[in-house]
Amino acid sequence: MAQEQKSLVTVGIPTYNRPEGLERTLKCMLSQTYRNIRIIISDNCSSNPAVLPILEKYSQLDRRVQYKVHETNRSIVPNFQYLLDQAKGEYFMWAADDDSWDDNFIETCVEAMDANPDVVLSMPDLKYALEDGSLLPSRFDRSFTQNNLIARSFNFVKSRSENKYFFCGLYRTSVVKNIPFDNSWGGDHLFVYEVLSKGKLLYLPGRSNFYYSRGGSSRGMESVRKAFNIKNRFYFFDRYIIRYTTYQFRFKHLSFVEKVSLFLGNWLGLICNEEFILYYIFVKKPVKGLFLFFRNKK
Repeated sequence: MAQEQKSLVTVGIPTYNRPEGLERTLKCMLSQTYRNIRIIISDNCSSNPAVLPILEKYSQLDRRVQYKVHETNRSIVPNFQYLLDQAKGEYFMWAADDDSWDDNFIETCVEAMDANPDVVLSMPDLKYALEDGSLLPSRFDRSFTQNNLIARSFNFVKSRSENKYFFCGLYRTSVVKNIPFDNSWGGDHLFVYEVLSKGKLLYLPGRSNFYYSRGGSSRGMESVRKAFNIKNRFYFFDRYIIRYTTYQFRFKHLSFVEKVSLFLGNWLGLICNEEFILYYIFVKKPVKGLFLFFRNKK
């Protein structure tokens, strides 16, 4: 099939003061074996003068590249939201200015999703690109890619943080176009949570790679607090404990029974997640106590 007859993919690149990373991302996208793509760059009012020449250079080199320079800094999430709002075509993806991709990344995802119309998000293998240049493989938990909505949500909530990097995959535009990006720390996880409530996620191991830059846009807790103006000491508890159990009640596409089922299943998922304190309160501490009790009985 000719490339122009294939599904259009919109690639949204949020960028801010990283000219070298932006250029690397553009080279990765323009080198994709899948050619029917539309690239939109959203510059979040960069103060680095080296950014604009790169935007101009690549928009002139390739007609598929467009860019928007915002007059004021929109903050992180609104910049991502702007790109989603501009999405056209069958598929959409974000491409950060500090990550990289194999040349067949988009082709791999598109072919898989074309063959599986019930899939709303796909992702091949992920590798962490460390600051010393080495690569660290990630282990995706495939349990939340299944058909059943309740089981899919439960396994997503109980999975470790690295499994949330499905956020960096390829989306079906018609499904995600009207999903609001919660403007908060953890909003990306909540976005994926709503996506998977609308359809299946597909993991594509051994076919291509996405390289996530550790030390790029990754932030420590203090940086996160500053970026989102976080002052409440219980904020992180609210983001993950309260939101994961109540967020689905705003979903218009789910029945009340489904929402309540997700509420119960997600609470169980939070208790089973080793990254949350609920796991230590309700699972690890009681099990350890029973072990010590029976050992002392002997």
